[in-house]
Amino acid sequence: MRKNDSIKACGRTINYEIVYSKKRRKAAIVVRPDLTVEFRAPHGLSREAISDMVQKKAVWVWEKLDWFEANRLPCQEKRYADGEKYLYMGREYSLKILPAEGIKKPFVSFLGSEITVLIPESVSDELKPALVKRAIWNFYSECAESEVKKFLKAYSEKLRIDPPAFKVKHQKRRWGSCSADNVLRINFQLMMAPPEQLEYVVVHELCHVKEKNHSARFWNLVGELMPGYQVHRKSLKKDGWKYVL
Repeated sequence: MRKNDSIKACGRTINYEIVYSKKRRKAAIVVRPDLTVEFRAPHGLSREAISDMVQKKAVWVWEKLDWFEANRLPCQEKRYADGEKYLYMGREYSLKILPAEGIKKPFVSFLGSEITVLIPESVSDELKPALVKRAIWNFYSECAESEVKKFLKAYSEKLRIDPPAFKVKHQKRRWGSCSADNVLRINFQLMMAPPEQLEYVVVHELCHVKEKNHSARFWNLVGELMPGYQVHRKSLKKDGWKYVL
């Protein structure tokens, strides 16, 4: 459950979103590079208590917001235009859009250092970006589905469980999740990352089938399945802002 709230602090207004979770035991404040603030709250924590906690951390919140404002990352919003750069499995490719005869829907492929999208000749310039976007999203989604399936099969065998059901999705704020009924959701934008980072996220969520929280037992299990996962976790935190479709 999510709710929006705000407080006045240091002569300025802090707007924040409250995200309640029945699984969470401790409250936490997250300040993101896009200048949004999220308060992660245990189920049942009152808005008054949350407001007091944000008030106490107001100086820290403003320091983080001011730092992100001064060090804004480049805009990653895609235009789906010729020559635009796209990451795929950690490598950069240029987008090439070509009209083609005799096709009814777009087709995406790799040709050298380019991602080539063939589109029907009849498509107007106005409709072209939306059509290319849909084609690229479908392509990355299909590739992610194949990779996730491969990783789940291998690591489920190590855990001696059946591979859980999974979905690949576009998510703004999460790389992955595991539901209470053990359905995994993986962000297909991870196809832009080096394979080891996608592999880490799959292992991370798979371990939640056994351990639902981030306890020491959970992290030990992740380490058993994927020794050295810390390197890929750190790299994902550092470079994740680049993985935007």
